[in-house]
Amino acid sequence: MMPTVEEIAIKKVVLIDRNSTLEEAIKKMADANIRNIVVSDTVEEKHKYFMLTIDHLIDYKLGSIDQNISLKELDLPKAKVVQKDLSILNVLNEVDITDRYMIILDKNEILGILSYSDIINNIDPKILIKKQTIAKLILQYKAVTTYENTTTLHTIELMRDNHSDSVIIINNEQYPIGIYTTKDFINLVHKNSDLKLPIKEYMSQPVYTLNENATISDALDFIQDKHFKRIVVTDDENKLVGILTQKELLRIVYNKWIDFIKEEGNKISKINEELLSKTSKLEEKASYDFLTKIYNRQKFDSYLEYEIKKTNRYDNQVLSIMLLDIDYFKNVNDTYGHLIGDKVLKEVAKILTVCSRDCDIVARWGGEEFVLMLPQTNIEQAMFVAQKLRATVEKHKFEEIGNITCSIGVSQFHKGEEKEVLFKRVDEALYKAKSNGRNRVEIEYINELFEQEN
Repeated sequence: MMPTVEEIAIKKVVLIDRNSTLEEAIKKMADANIRNIVVSDTVEEKHKYFMLTIDHLIDYKLGSIDQNISLKELDLPKAKVVQKDLSILNVLNEVDITDRYMIILDKNEILGILSYSDIINNIDPKILIKKQTIAKLILQYKAVTTYENTTTLHTIELMRDNHSDSVIIINNEQYPIGIYTTKDFINLVHKNSDLKLPIKEYMSQPVYTLNENATISDALDFIQDKHFKRIVVTDDENKLVGILTQKELLRIVYNKWIDFIKEEGNKISKINEELLSKTSKLEEKASYDFLTKIYNRQKFDSYLEYEIKKTNRYDNQVLSIMLLDIDYFKNVNDTYGHLIGDKVLKEVAKILTVCSRDCDIVARWGGEEFVLMLPQTNIEQAMFVAQKLRATVEKHKFEEIGNITCSIGVSQFHKGEEKEVLFKRVDEALYKAKSNGRNRVEIEYINELFEQEN
């Protein structure tokens, strides 16, 4: 029998009124040693709840937001409210993976908070993953690293730019010697520590690691026993291999569980049949493209929305994107077959990934089109990158077909515009590159837009 949400909820809930200041919230979070706090707002005897998370604090710190600002002035996400006696399967039918946190209520009393990951973690399919090792998974999850004498400010910027909740501190031999997490960041903000000091002054040590040959089951036990949010993975020589978050592990477990439910579909109850409908939508929302193993369109879109908000918020932020199309790709499929065409797509995805920075986002846009997002990159810099990518693809010898070319459109985000406008411009730039003979890069043209605004 599946547990109820009340049974698995985190009972340690810290509440703060929405009229309080950000500084008061940070103090409460530091004192209680928590990463998230519930923000309550009462309007005409109706209760509304919001979540203040560590991700918000990082943005506020780097954006020099005044800590005396009222929480009501911040754009905090509203938390979904669920009743205490619902089973976790019922809740899965009501919530979406974007509902990161839920408030568990009994009438108007808060009994606990629950994350989407908490729900998935309590649907336990560990019997299905006793033999699969994390070595097969870790190649997809690069750790964000830096050296012990790197400034704390730069380390925090690495966390933000790479959308990571941790940075691994390594020595010159690539051995992990410390870790800096969002939990450490809360205390740093609370104490108003000096960000110019080296990160070794604030990192946590030692680093508890897990060998890459451990199974996923071992990894889940490791997280539960240590109460960690992530696993630092090392090889037999104790050198850093990568990092797996609890969220990624749970996603893998969940997908395995979905496969099991499908195989036993003729035995499941009506509620599980409804869950299959829900899980099919979740599968469509998976982060990675099945063929190329890079991000898919939806995942790219979520990263883009985050970067657009950040670029609109801060004066010193710039953002560019590029759209790449393989020239005459239909001829490849028609001449050599779709299996060879798939190999070409995977090879191009690999080239784009290798030639990109850690903070860049590479995704398959659809068919033979790829999209790249370049944070902190203006259009001139993006044009230079695009030319390098075009030349790299042109020079690369593809097995069985030889050489191919690509066309690329480049555009820079302009503050206040909708993402649809941004994509319209980059799409037009790509169209121009193809119309002008292909195997070339074209930049956006917005003179008419500027003339209209002026």
